[in-house]
Amino acid sequence: MSSSALVGLGFDICAIVICLIIMGNYYSVKRKHTRTEMLFQAFMIASFFSAFMNVLSLIFNQFYPQFTPSWLRYLARMLMVISVHSVGIIFMIYAVAESYENRNLPKSVFWLTIILIVADAVSIAIYGFTYTMPVQMSAAAYPVIINIMFVCHYFALTATAVYMLVNRRFLRVRKQVNILFFILFNLVATIVQFYTNIQLSDFAFAVSVMLIYATLRRPEDEIEPVTGMFNGKALKEFLAIQIHAGRSIKLFVCEIKNMPVINSVLGHAGGETILKELASRLSALTGKINYIYCMDGCKFAVLFNGDEQYRQFRQGYMRAIGKRFFVSGTVVPVDMFACLIRFPEVGKKVSDVESIMKYYRDNSAGGGVIEAAKEAVENIERSEKVGYAVQKALDNNAFEVYYQPIYDLHTRKFSGCEALVRLKDAELGYISPNEFIPIAEKDGTIVDIGRQVVASVCRFIGEEKPQRYGVKYIDINLSIIQCLYPDMVAELECMLGEYDVPNSMITFEITETASSKEYKRLQSNLERLHSNGYKLSLDDFGTGFSSMEFLINFPFDVVKLDKSLVKAYMEEPKYETILQHYMPMLHGLGAKIVAEGVETLEMVRTLDKLGCDYLQGYYFSRPVSAKDYIEFVRVKNS
Repeated sequence: MSSSALVGLGFDICAIVICLIIMGNYYSVKRKHTRTEMLFQAFMIASFFSAFMNVLSLIFNQFYPQFTPSWLRYLARMLMVISVHSVGIIFMIYAVAESYENRNLPKSVFWLTIILIVADAVSIAIYGFTYTMPVQMSAAAYPVIINIMFVCHYFALTATAVYMLVNRRFLRVRKQVNILFFILFNLVATIVQFYTNIQLSDFAFAVSVMLIYATLRRPEDEIEPVTGMFNGKALKEFLAIQIHAGRSIKLFVCEIKNMPVINSVLGHAGGETILKELASRLSALTGKINYIYCMDGCKFAVLFNGDEQYRQFRQGYMRAIGKRFFVSGTVVPVDMFACLIRFPEVGKKVSDVESIMKYYRDNSAGGGVIEAAKEAVENIERSEKVGYAVQKALDNNAFEVYYQPIYDLHTRKFSGCEALVRLKDAELGYISPNEFIPIAEKDGTIVDIGRQVVASVCRFIGEEKPQRYGVKYIDINLSIIQCLYPDMVAELECMLGEYDVPNSMITFEITETASSKEYKRLQSNLERLHSNGYKLSLDDFGTGFSSMEFLINFPFDVVKLDKSLVKAYMEEPKYETILQHYMPMLHGLGAKIVAEGVETLEMVRTLDKLGCDYLQGYYFSRPVSAKDYIEFVRVKNS
């Protein structure tokens, strides 16, 4: 028994202890089965097995050869040789996978791995046939054939270094250092073993495993604390890998739509009970085949590779959510919304998930499982482009204001007009207000658009003086967002005062649907505007809440009949009774009546007989530019 063998045994035992400690910690927490995670596990297990087999080989071949059958000594020696030289190849694949984290591995890695495995296998086979198992082994006395295995091992390490250097910008510095440490430590271990016969390679493997383990992401950072499922961050990272790899996958996402109500009524403890119950039901459906991700507190997601697997899950899902949910013995109504997104047919990138979910949440009645279509992504992309065009127009003050004449049935002149915002983008061309205004209201830019429109109208009045042609007022539309803005009145007063615009020249229009939100603040702002001398107009009357309380409590001077109501009156006799009752009622409230959507002479005559005060529509004029509007009223009112 040599001292070098005892020293080598000590290093191998240390390697085994290190690997066991790391394996215990690694497998004690929940982890994702990503490509790099699985390769690290292979490297960790191979390092442990290599150290373990080297210990057995030393015991059987050097310490107690007389008590060990020759076949067992031979088997231990061959398994030790195989495991030691396999670690280098496994580490090469792991290091390259780290370098190409979210990308497909190059084909050169596949062919290099095949070549190294074949060369190693042939060398080990020849070594196995020629091995004679001397009692006192020395590295210098190894047969020539084993040098081929060493060449393969260090060729793998060299290839690892090359791939790392080529892709070093994709690797964190600590991982680069770990890879270089593994390569250099292996080289030093081989030199030491050759001259001293002390085998350090297994200890080098174990230390490398320890260093790499220290750089792994903390699993607890990817776990949702309430349900114990992987969280949204983990889903995004794993989904990104699948997308970059070009895999065809199906992402099922479901969420509890009424979660805020549940938390409000039952408290967060009750909400957590519902989440845990739903997580339990989904886990029962997926088993160990698929991971379940809990995103944003009330959303769950599952990834599927096959259609059949998803179909079975969907059937179970519909049954699972059909069962009642209980909290402290009380039945809790749970409103679920679910969507299936196919990659890469529908979804193209990770951010598409939230966009598609929001699109269908806003544009569908819910129920069942909605399968996302390409049209949704196209609409989302269109909305993003329109949103960008809106922001660009704001930055460049590129919004235009057009004016649509309003005809006064009493004076038979065009006494007013409505200011209408228009947007024309260099890439998208003309964008309808029906498209860009809802988008601007969602992202809050509608307030800035409103400022530009008011400023443009003020400049128009100050420069063109439309009053000289008989124009008495200009309607400006106010968005619900502007109406609820705390400093709205002061800001509008400041802008109109800057251009010295008479208050009587401005009528502010709001839509009937505004009544559904922030009633008191809306009432306060509108009353302040009215008391400051501005007229108020209720736009699109007949399409919203039609609340008499709203008409009574808000100081509207003008009510605009929506064009859909006017058109229906001309086409359906039953609407005649409705309009005949509207007219005296609105006049009785002290409001003037404007009929929108007037397109024919017949409509003009009919609405005149009904008692309308003003008419607006294509029969008289489409919305026109400021210059054309001035020319229009100059000619028509002369």
